[in-house]
Amino acid sequence: MLNILTMNKNLFFATLILFVACAPQQAKAVTFDPSVRYSQEVINARMTSWKNKDNRVGFPNANSTNGSTDPGAAASWDYVPGVVAKGILDCWEFYQDSAWAEAWYKGLSSWALDKTATNEGGSLDDLNCTKVYFGLYDGATKSGGKFENSTNATYCMTQMGRGADGLEAHNASYSISGTSSTADGGWYHKSNYGNQMWCDGAYMGPALLAQLLAYGVSTTLTWADVMTQFTASWNGLWDEETDLLWHCFSTDKSTGGASGWVYAPDQPKIGGGYHSAEYWGRANGWYIMALVDVLEAMDKAGKTGDSDYLIIKGYLEKLAAGLVARQDATTGCWYQLLQYDNSKCATQGVDATGSGTYTNVPAGGTQCNYLESSGSCLITAALLKGTRLGYISQAAAGKKGYEGIIKNFLSGSAGNYQLTSSCQSAGLSKDRNGSAAYYLIGKDVPIQNDSEGKVLGPFLMAAVEYERAYPPAAAEPCGCLKITVE
Repeated sequence: MLNILTMNKNLFFATLILFVACAPQQAKAVTFDPSVRYSQEVINARMTSWKNKDNRVGFPNANSTNGSTDPGAAASWDYVPGVVAKGILDCWEFYQDSAWAEAWYKGLSSWALDKTATNEGGSLDDLNCTKVYFGLYDGATKSGGKFENSTNATYCMTQMGRGADGLEAHNASYSISGTSSTADGGWYHKSNYGNQMWCDGAYMGPALLAQLLAYGVSTTLTWADVMTQFTASWNGLWDEETDLLWHCFSTDKSTGGASGWVYAPDQPKIGGGYHSAEYWGRANGWYIMALVDVLEAMDKAGKTGDSDYLIIKGYLEKLAAGLVARQDATTGCWYQLLQYDNSKCATQGVDATGSGTYTNVPAGGTQCNYLESSGSCLITAALLKGTRLGYISQAAAGKKGYEGIIKNFLSGSAGNYQLTSSCQSAGLSKDRNGSAAYYLIGKDVPIQNDSEGKVLGPFLMAAVEYERAYPPAAAEPCGCLKITVE
């Protein structure tokens, strides 16, 4: 009997081990700690090891505490590494006097200073990576700074010039025309998306142009061209009824032929055509971040008295209010689809997406609307930065958003933090129809839980803005005795 009991006991534990091994792994929740500098922790854990879609990539970082054990291939030149690099450099800029931040700048210098920025039109996404040179240039030109280097500064300015050349080429070949509307002159998001403007493009294109102009880069494009892009995109994307932006519009009446696009013949601002049916969180996040960055560039260029400055600021105030109204009251975060809660669902094999299946959802499986990390990070970063620079007053929403990001999307522990719950990708075309089902179960929208770059970069932007506003309670170690006298 004892042998049988022992065998049964062993069988029970073996079965239990097998069950646990096969069960879905739950992310370890992080309790928000105001004394932790999460920007530093996440950079040191993830700088050398993060995901660009399904590819593990990274940047060099001598301070890495985890990534060196699982390094990624050298990051390629596209907008995702560019966004991650910008987030790291934003953190370095604020903490540059701290010895522990030096490795971030050094690592990005070794990556970017042997790269050549694209100077071709056809993809605003590719051009956006030029932004890495702003932070590197600032470090190389800081008089008496640790990284002052005239050769590197000249190289950075040359690459900025190539980015400006690419915007000129894009403007010449990929602009909306002939619609007799305020969409004329608006830039295609990519060459193969004819006559389409996306929220994403505002961050990738005209926000880049504004920053290039503020840095004094020589170009035939002007501030009027920046404004043309925002006038066109705002008129085609802004929905007065919801105070949110549709993801995309097209003036080409053949583009939106798939179900899920909304035909808008009564929208004279874009000359008729189509817009997407839904309000994607990350798309609105790109746009609000673009508005803040453009205002900052206009400040740098001394253009605060211009009427265009007030128009952009008005756009920001409206969009910020619309997004704060959609902030989840419990978590402080934002949903993948902003106008719904988690009762909005899509079922594989039942709800058509126009773009194949979402492989993480089997036939008959359901994916409901979810709190999404990349959009939450972008919106939070914009609210905090816009408040810091005096454009809006959304400190409470920004603070709640950031603390919610830590509690809901950061997993692991110091040395091995991961960012979870980010939408890998989403686009719009004839077979990607912009319906709610597409954003939930479309083939290119899997949920990433492995620090995908489109959440890593925005997280760092949000983290450094929070840390500017609410410095971590833990002070730098000084090796001294502190005495309080009452």
